[in-house]
Order: sequence, then structure tokens, then C-alpha cells
Amino acid sequence: MSDVFREQSFRFQGRDVTVVPSLALLRRIKARGINNVALANKCIRGGVDLEDLAAVLFEFLRAAQVPEGEERSAISEDESYAFLIDGNQTEIAGFKMAYVQAVLPTVDMGKKPAAPGKKGRKKAS
Repeated sequence: MSDVFREQSFRFQGRDVTVVPSLALLRRIKARGINNVALANKCIRGGVDLEDLAAVLFEFLRAAQVPEGEERSAISEDESYAFLIDGNQTEIAGFKMAYVQAVLPTVDMGKKPAAPGKKGRKKAS
């Protein structure tokens, strides 16, 4: 794993999914005509195109690590789209967050910046 991409986890239909993003994964998504940065920003701000997000979900699931002893489940693009339409909103939000962190690795969605120190006046002695 490179220093740029961090392992991402999300839930899909009740199962934990782990993906190690890569430049190859982002290029496969880009080859579909999807602008990763624009779509990631829409995931944050709203107005995401569900057809594009379904294609991204499909590629993420294809790239997912399969736990030892389990078989890779085949999922269609239609099933990816159906998940975004009818799926658990918490799971969908988790996937969006994983995608944003894959595309914009410097965005840390889970940590707030430390509060700045208080600047007080020195008392005159």
C-alpha cells in the first residue's frame, strides 16, 4: 500500500467491505467518463449523480478484498444502482465517505482540527 492511499472500509448490504484504493482503481473509474474529484465534491455538498455513483460502487466492490475463506460475490451494476436507490442510508453514507477519502486522501472526515489556543492579555504588574 502506498503512502497516498489508505485502506477504506464501508458496509454493503450488511457486510463489511474493505478496499485499498489505487491509482489503477481511480483510472478505471475515470475511463468510464467520471470526474472523480467533481463526484467526490458532490458527495460532500450534495447533488451526486446516482448513475455515476453506482458505477463507482461497482468498481469499488470489484476491487474489494475478500476475507479468507469467502468467495467473491458477483454483483451487477444494476444491483449497485438498486443499493443506492433502496439501500440503508447509513451504509450509503459510509460508502460515500470511503470514496471521498480515496479520491481526496488529505480530507479526514473523522477528525476535527484542534482548537486554537487562547490568546490572553498579559496582566500588568
